[in-house]
Amino acid sequence: MKGTEKGLLKILDGADKRLYIPVYQRNYDWKKENCELLFNDLLKLIRTNKKSHFFGSIVTAHLSGGGSEDFVIIDGQQRITTVSLLFLAMINAVKNGDAEIENQRLCEKIMDTYIVDEYSNDEKKVRLKPTKDDAEAFNKIVEGDVDRFIDNSNVTNNYSIFYNSIKEMPYNVDQLYEAIRKLCIIDIFVENDDDPQLIFESLNSTGLKLTEADMIRNFVLMGLDAK
Repeated sequence: MKGTEKGLLKILDGADKRLYIPVYQRNYDWKKENCELLFNDLLKLIRTNKKSHFFGSIVTAHLSGGGSEDFVIIDGQQRITTVSLLFLAMINAVKNGDAEIENQRLCEKIMDTYIVDEYSNDEKKVRLKPTKDDAEAFNKIVEGDVDRFIDNSNVTNNYSIFYNSIKEMPYNVDQLYEAIRKLCIIDIFVENDDDPQLIFESLNSTGLKLTEADMIRNFVLMGLDAK
């Protein structure tokens, strides 16, 4: 495997890029508190003007039988799906007059760069390909017809959380976009002779989960020198 540091949006960007969620992964299940934490981190980035914010690792491989720009997301689908939902909430909040924007072409840029490929056929127009149930909810949001949104989906629920947060934030969409651009990840690319499913199982089933005491101890001690 090869790992490199890069901006999260580099994973989403690409004229012909498609990101597929494999069937062996769980459905999208970020909770309200996860979305609120991410959004608050982004607002903090705006306030403090920090250069970057670490957002974990993303593990990808070429999709078996796919084209050169077709990738399977082995680990990181929750974060990629979440940021895509945040982008859609930003676009629709501006469209509905619920958010301010300076660069009037920014929403068009976000949609065409990270969400859809206008020059592709209808079947493959949306760049992110979640698993079946999530895909239906995600695609309805991309289409933008609120009356057809799937209400009992985590995808739709989290989109609504972001939409309402954007309406209430004291910043414009341009500033929020610049904060998202500062999200950094470790991009780990899996070579062709590795087994993506075994890597996924290893990432998600080994090791002990940190207890609250572990996290408190780490927080207190990590700022001290080794001695």
